Amino acid sequence: MSETTETNLELATKSWLRRFVALFSATYWREWFARPCGGREVLWLAAPIIVSSGSVAIMNFADRVFLTWLDKNAMSASFTSGCLYWGLSAFPFGIAAFVNAFVAQYFGAKQDRRIGPVVWQGVFVGVLFGPLFVLATPLVERLFVAFGHSPEIVRFETVYWFYFALGAPALIASESLAAFFSGRREMKTVMVAGLISVALNIVLDYLLIFGVAGCCAWGIAGAAIATAISIWAKFFILLATMLRRDRDGRYNVRGGFRFDRSEFVRLFRFGARSSAQTTGENWCYTMFILLIGVCGETASAATAIAFNLDFLAFMPIVGIGVAVTTLVGNQVGAGLPNLAARATQTSIALATPFIGALTLAFVVAPNFFLDFYAMKNPAEFEPIRATTANVLRFVAVYLLADALNVIFASALRGAGDANFIMKATLVVFVPIVVAAFVGVFGFGRGVYWCWSLMTLYVFAAGTLFAVRFYRGAWRNASLVEVDLLDEGKSPETPKTPLSQDFKNDDARN
Repeated sequence: MSETTETNLELATKSWLRRFVALFSATYWREWFARPCGGREVLWLAAPIIVSSGSVAIMNFADRVFLTWLDKNAMSASFTSGCLYWGLSAFPFGIAAFVNAFVAQYFGAKQDRRIGPVVWQGVFVGVLFGPLFVLATPLVERLFVAFGHSPEIVRFETVYWFYFALGAPALIASESLAAFFSGRREMKTVMVAGLISVALNIVLDYLLIFGVAGCCAWGIAGAAIATAISIWAKFFILLATMLRRDRDGRYNVRGGFRFDRSEFVRLFRFGARSSAQTTGENWCYTMFILLIGVCGETASAATAIAFNLDFLAFMPIVGIGVAVTTLVGNQVGAGLPNLAARATQTSIALATPFIGALTLAFVVAPNFFLDFYAMKNPAEFEPIRATTANVLRFVAVYLLADALNVIFASALRGAGDANFIMKATLVVFVPIVVAAFVGVFGFGRGVYWCWSLMTLYVFAAGTLFAVRFYRGAWRNASLVEVDLLDEGKSPETPKTPLSQDFKNDDARN
């Protein structure tokens, strides 16, 4: 080995040692927390979304606990039907959600008047796709029958689908309205709207599932109706607040209220590619859940409970993902990709200990969670308990990989690297789904085969997104520059970079 090589190796070793020693310094962590795109800024943006998302998870948890008390088949049916609904809605929902990346980059690039028009295009996506879910009810019923579900389960699934689908336009459009606030770092509004709708949902759930004095005891239909009403309430809260925030016309909300073909096509093009990730994941989950329905009622109920707990635990990571999309979009729009990369790394550091604690809890103390489901019917629940505890071990294995999957995909989405998200998801999704069908119908495999494939899917997708992020191609994927070139204009040189004092940004709103 040459003397130069030895010197370089020695310098590199010393550099890594200094970094390792710094991890045990209070000064290092204070600076890490306070720096731009550090721990404080990420938490400041993510906390309201975590509260809102966590509240939604608690709402879903409460819904299915109520239905478990009513009828375990009703609980399983609501979960299966709800997952199919999310699987089918993932495509338009993902397009509307991509409005957040546009708003974040426009806000970072100081192009405020472009925000209102793109938000309305996302609302029009909900108007266009939403009614199709109600019209699809007969086809959905046939699909449940084709998967071999029992007549009672099919009846429950179809009823839940129909009433839940009445909220589809508002569900999709609300995501675009929420992006008006989250893309500009005004997360508290999204949190308050979410909390109000959640509180309304829980109250209506209990009243409409079990009834009051023998009135309105609608069972599984009541659960779906309560959810649809709450979704519409959230839509109108966000709409009214957005109109009030833009009284001075700074974001061109009122002036931009029209269908803009070029803006809609632009949103659809990028949003469709980006939504391939959420669509692929949701369809993977949906196909997996439908297939497990073939494996029997116990396997189906255990899977529903495991996923319910998974979603409850995972909602904070979804909130961090929204913060990552916003921060990356802001910084890329302002021409500061290094800060965008730092925001992503900070989010990983914040998520890891939280996920580690949950993983340990699912492995060591699964009965702590399962006792809530057994509260009203312990004898009936006992056959489900052992299968659910085993399934939770699969969840524990992939939980950290799934968190990294969400964070890296959110970073790529915020930068506008939608094409890669679409291609990577298809590469992983197609063979996994084929293997699931072949295993169940061709070789009689059961619930654990499906869960093994789900775990493989999460690890494979997370690996692809991580490699893409660290290779850095997303740094050149600015939506602002592409949009201006599409319109035959010259890209603007970014004005003053986005303020690093995020509290000043909040004050502006």
